[in-house]
Amino acid sequence: MVDRTPLVAVGLAWLMLASNAAADFSHSGSLKNLSAGSRSLVDEDRYFSNLTRLRLEPRYRYEDWVLDAAYDLELVTGSFLDSPEFALLREVPDPRYWDLQGDVYESGDVLARHQLYRGTIQWRSPAGDFRFGRQQVNWSTALIWNPMDILNPVSPLNLEPDERIGVDAVLWDSPWGATGRISAVHAPQHGDKEASTAARAKRFVAGVDASVMIGDFAGTTKAGVSGSSSVAGTGWRTELVWSEADTGDGYWQGVADLNWAYRNGFNLALEYFYNGQPARPGNLDLLRLVSTRPLYTGRHYIGLLAWQDINPFWQYRVVVIRNADDASWVLYPRSTWTLPFKREIYLTAGAQWFGGDDDSEYGRLEPVGLMELQWFF
Repeated sequence: MVDRTPLVAVGLAWLMLASNAAADFSHSGSLKNLSAGSRSLVDEDRYFSNLTRLRLEPRYRYEDWVLDAAYDLELVTGSFLDSPEFALLREVPDPRYWDLQGDVYESGDVLARHQLYRGTIQWRSPAGDFRFGRQQVNWSTALIWNPMDILNPVSPLNLEPDERIGVDAVLWDSPWGATGRISAVHAPQHGDKEASTAARAKRFVAGVDASVMIGDFAGTTKAGVSGSSSVAGTGWRTELVWSEADTGDGYWQGVADLNWAYRNGFNLALEYFYNGQPARPGNLDLLRLVSTRPLYTGRHYIGLLAWQDINPFWQYRVVVIRNADDASWVLYPRSTWTLPFKREIYLTAGAQWFGGDDDSEYGRLEPVGLMELQWFF
């Protein structure tokens, strides 16, 4: 693997220095420290992981062109580096097309790495917007499970819910009338059967924000529909996706969501998720580490999501998930406080608890605790 750290770092530094001469240049960034602790599912030893991430986000605009980037420098320490889970993660090939990430330094108890988290060039043309590079392409509307999120799927148990690995692709997006949009995306891969090409049409029709999607994703043909609206103060969202692999095996995945927003700022969502392709429960916990998309052993799931801004300085988010097939469950609360400083500094504490039989999907998992401190500049 070619280490492109100097090339990327020099490019970002050049943009920073050019800010005085470029009227349409801006930049921001953040510094995050995420600590997490749990127990290995392989040898049952306790482990601790500490991630420190510096993210630089320059932006340059010139007429109809926009250059956006997010470059990460990360330092990982802790006993997690000696765990079987980390050894397995090291063997997983990176799913992104371009080699713009890698290790800078590694020893027994320290790992320094870098990545271009996002990096796009956007051209706003009369024929629509073209965006080329590493980006997020999310066509989903649901809140816990996202069958329509084909290129950037994320598990509801993710310790960083807002982080998505990104896809190297070219995206075309254009208005369709006054209330609609049409999009098309191509994400290349080094093997033709692993590439993805898809299109989506979205429009507001008869009070419903509806969309239709079809495409080929890494050798699997997918077609989906989604819709969202509200009736008598109750919001609803739904997604339904049909998938058929080259082998001819097909299955459905779908989400139905009801949600409510109250005057005191309290929000509540209830979701049902149907999974037509259950994974085998044998080594699922380890398979989740190497898979590029979420895996589930059951067919029927119920989820509850509650969140509220208690005041301008305190907010919380709670996710509850139950596998209706084996009765296992997850409780995942997170609470965030804005610290009383001039800078934007946020402190987040959270935990994941699991219950059920020892051979159930979630009952076999170990509790996880996390603490996060993030400073924006």
